[in-house]
Amino acid sequence: PESRNTGVIVNEAGEVGVDGAIVANDSDNVPMTLMANGCVCCSLRSDLVYTLSALLDAPRPEGEGPLQRVVLECSGLSRPGPIIASLADPELASRGLRLTVVCTDDCARDPDALAEMDEAMAQFGAAHRIVLTKTDLLPAVPGALGERAARAEALNPLAEIVAEPDRRRAVQAAFAPSQGTSDLAGLAARVLAAGGQGASHPRIRVMAARAQSGISWTDFSEWLDNLAGLCGDRLLRVKAVVRVTDCEEPILIQSVGSTFSLPQRLTRQPDARDAIIVIARDIEADEIRASSPDAPVQMLV
Repeated sequence: PESRNTGVIVNEAGEVGVDGAIVANDSDNVPMTLMANGCVCCSLRSDLVYTLSALLDAPRPEGEGPLQRVVLECSGLSRPGPIIASLADPELASRGLRLTVVCTDDCARDPDALAEMDEAMAQFGAAHRIVLTKTDLLPAVPGALGERAARAEALNPLAEIVAEPDRRRAVQAAFAPSQGTSDLAGLAARVLAAGGQGASHPRIRVMAARAQSGISWTDFSEWLDNLAGLCGDRLLRVKAVVRVTDCEEPILIQSVGSTFSLPQRLTRQPDARDAIIVIARDIEADEIRASSPDAPVQMLV
């Protein structure tokens, strides 16, 4: 009953609605519409916009208000960047949707196997929340859950880690409203202190950068464009708080992959400190520096 204001889109990577049949079998009197034909990260981009709009506009049961939340369950083959790019469609932009990317970390799997899975790394890097699942299958030794949570945090220190053995509490934490901007400057200081190596992952790098004082929005956005062009699909996440000459308040900029959200003026956090965090795979800070040695943004580590 507490989920009656939530819509769910279950993605199918194929024409046979296996997942839809499973959901329908386990659900009592839940209205369902089945989408098929492909994966939402590619062939369904336009269909996703249509489906989401139709879901938001669909008649609601008598006495119920509009949907407050939509959960889009993507294929395990999906990369979040293209999906988020499709959600920037003008038809959806006017609805004022807020996005949270939730990634699950299957504790029954060897975490080192992630190093060879580009899709998994893209999902980890894009996540606003990483939820540990199958925690009961971790080794029965003290601290196993904490070690797994620490590894997830090292892969993406921008993400909130949900390491909750109780299933109900884990689900509630996974889909809770966002708590706003974290202490990005404090995170940048920790990245610098750690030398940017995170959990010694062989391919993922967490890097810190700093913009020059008095930088303009034009110069900063050009640096972001150059960063995205250099990294391509190796760019997993960017989060930055920067003061530019064009705006009185600090601005927040975020990307998932090379898809950037609109700049957000931090009117309620006028004292937020400047900081830039870049998460990427198979590229080092030295390579970014060498590509543009005179850039108005300096890669620190």
